[in-house]
Amino acid sequence: MSEQLNYYAKAIIAFIAPAAVVIGASVTEVSAGGELITMGEWVTAMVAAIVTAAGVASKTNGPKPGDGEHRAID
Repeated sequence: MSEQLNYYAKAIIAFIAPAAVVIGASVTEVSAGGELITMGEWVTAMVAAIVTAAGVASKTNGPKPGDGEHRAID
């Protein structure tokens, strides 16, 4: 079970993070609903979460670099 969770952990985090950001921004006083979340904001949060998680889940991890193969990205 733990191996399966580790396999999907990247997609799970990618689902939670954008939704949390959108929902956090939605409860500010300057949002359309004030301190309440509107239906549009809920839909935006769910779409952001699903699209981001799907994109992350569809991209496989590359091979693990061996010792000495680490380099900075230019």
